[in-house]
Amino acid sequence: MAKKVFITGANKGIGKQVAYQMGKNGWTVLIGARDESRGLAAVDELKAEGIDAVYVNIDLQHPETISSAVSVIKSQHSDLAMLINNAAIPGDMRKPGYEFTLDELREVMETNVFGTFDLTQQLLPVLEKNNGRILNVSIPIGMSDFFNPFAYKMSKAALNTITQSLAQNFSQAAKPIEIFAIMPGGTTTDLNGNMTGDFMKTAPEAGKLIADIIFDGQNHNSEIINFNGKVADYNNGLF
Repeated sequence: MAKKVFITGANKGIGKQVAYQMGKNGWTVLIGARDESRGLAAVDELKAEGIDAVYVNIDLQHPETISSAVSVIKSQHSDLAMLINNAAIPGDMRKPGYEFTLDELREVMETNVFGTFDLTQQLLPVLEKNNGRILNVSIPIGMSDFFNPFAYKMSKAALNTITQSLAQNFSQAAKPIEIFAIMPGGTTTDLNGNMTGDFMKTAPEAGKLIADIIFDGQNHNSEIINFNGKVADYNNGLF
């Protein structure tokens, strides 16, 4: 029986390309998306490539859809072996931090942190039963003259903390769950307005990079892995 993975925000961009890569490696991919038409369209495209794909409605801004998605997974896909938290919203990536309103920050944090944590927490019993893995798609949070999106970076800093703290919790409790994060680097997607440049990857390139790490046979629990393979070490200032 094929292993199953649930990927949020998988109807386009990096999430869709990770779904493609995992599907080509024989996994059944559950496509999490808030827009049903786009989610179903992605499923159809993946199926045309010979990939077993299923649409699951979820909007991380709305807790009731998270609970509904978890209910679907528990009843129909209880053999889920991996959760990939990919869905995120950017906020205004050009606005200085001191200009953000609390409501603007709350919106970004609701999706990228609170909704993501809620989903992860609710799926822990399923993943624990199946010796599962959790992957958080993240970004570097160190200072950069070229990339300083306040709300987005703030949310990903929290996600990186969730990754490492839960990894420690899982290890201390001897839970058979692995959690780690991958920072694929600059990628041309809708999230950043399809920004291009010599330093940017395409979504297929980022999807393959992530899949290569997933399938490298290593245990990456607690690691936050940069696109170049280096692991962030926040205790020593390496982001």
